[in-house]
Amino acid sequence: MLVFLLTVARMFLDNASQDTTLTVDVQNIGRSEGTVFVAVYRPCDGFPIKCKPLDGQSKPAQSGTMRFTFSVAPGTYAVALYRDVNRNGKMDKGLFGIPKEPYGFSNNFRPKLTAPKFSDCQFEVKSEGKRVEIRVE
Repeated sequence: MLVFLLTVARMFLDNASQDTTLTVDVQNIGRSEGTVFVAVYRPCDGFPIKCKPLDGQSKPAQSGTMRFTFSVAPGTYAVALYRDVNRNGKMDKGLFGIPKEPYGFSNNFRPKLTAPKFSDCQFEVKSEGKRVEIRVE
């Protein structure tokens, strides 16, 4: 029994040690008002609206560039973010669901008439980690 428990513990530690760092630099924040929300996604259908993020963080907005770091396993990801200017905890939208608050996606993808597909925003994280820069518009 002890050997089994040690084997399981080793498997868990080996998997945990495979995680690497995903750094997201959010550029063009503008004024220091509101909160910046950043979410990391694995491949999914209905990105980003119908997908649950793998991880997410929020920080009070600061003008210039803000950095967010996540611990992830190597793989394929996409990032979506927005600045909640009025701090109501949601992305405010106007006519036809068009965002009224600043937002951004990985690969600096700018949707035209619909939400982006995961494939528009995807990138690979290798074992050495990854840094992505996203411009808020």
